[in-house]
Amino acid sequence: MNVHHISFPRLCAMVVATGALILFSEPGALAHGSKHRMPDHLGMDDGNTELAMRPDGFHYKRGHHAYAAPAVPLRDRQGRKVNFADLMEFDGPVLLNFIFTSCATICPVQSATFGQVQPDLAAVDDRYLMVSISIDPEYDTPRRLREYAELHDARDNWVMLTGQFDDIFAVVRAFDAVYKGENKMYHRPLTFLRANAGAKWLRLEGLLGAEELAEEYAKLLRPEVN
Repeated sequence: MNVHHISFPRLCAMVVATGALILFSEPGALAHGSKHRMPDHLGMDDGNTELAMRPDGFHYKRGHHAYAAPAVPLRDRQGRKVNFADLMEFDGPVLLNFIFTSCATICPVQSATFGQVQPDLAAVDDRYLMVSISIDPEYDTPRRLREYAELHDARDNWVMLTGQFDDIFAVVRAFDAVYKGENKMYHRPLTFLRANAGAKWLRLEGLLGAEELAEEYAKLLRPEVN
């Protein structure tokens, strides 16, 4: 089943049906049993957030934050070494999220949204970069990322990254995306957008469809017409 072609409402229904509302996740459920342990959530809410309501009743948080990209070596789906800090020097729009390929809950929704939104982003500004970083690097080899990219019709400017756990965690921590304990299923649905290399990041916490993400992208790049 190609999730790229499933509607956003149906994907959300699948998430609810599989218990993906993270507050209801059972400790240890659906985890690979990684030997690595993440500390409890270290997020700091500075009050710089607001709620955006979807027509179907779902909502997500919006906030603007400055994040410093760590200079850690990661690998793309071709197995090539990528310095994350260098990648973030790309002076154009960037969209970023954290996923893992065996995730059966929120990741398919987020990845389907990234896949579906690509033509909408290009219609606004086609010089963009999308980045998906695996939080399960022990399982997500470059080969698995290639298969995942094909599943979601990823274009060349959608970069998927894996690497050593400590390097991945450095990025997770830098973006204040730390999740509770060792269970990857506690990771939150976060999407980050940035207009250019010198801009703050727009942090979106919650599930978005392609339409909402395209609207956020357009507002970020063309605030004068929104």
